[in-house]
Amino acid sequence: MARKLKDVNIEIGARIKSERTAQKMTREDLAKLSGYSANFIQEVERGRSGLSSESIRAFAVALNLSADTLLFGRAPDSFEYVIQKLKAVPADKLPHVLKIIDEAIECTR
Repeated sequence: MARKLKDVNIEIGARIKSERTAQKMTREDLAKLSGYSANFIQEVERGRSGLSSESIRAFAVALNLSADTLLFGRAPDSFEYVIQKLKAVPADKLPHVLKIIDEAIECTR
């Protein structure tokens, strides 16, 4: 009986493949950059193998992505405006801005 693939492995594998192909990288290219074999990468991309924290980090670095992006996908484009605005806030003021955002969201409930 075939082993059931985990949805999370399928999703992460698909993201790795999508990012790899978008960067016009072969599995062999990614293998050289990540330190994992092309065969392992193929198994990951098909959702047949899960990843350790070490391998997530290696693939994120090799693909020049955050580990969050590998695990959860990219934030919708509509969030980019907010993200860019938050990046411009001085570090000492960020807690205040985040509190305002939290309170604004709470008002919508």
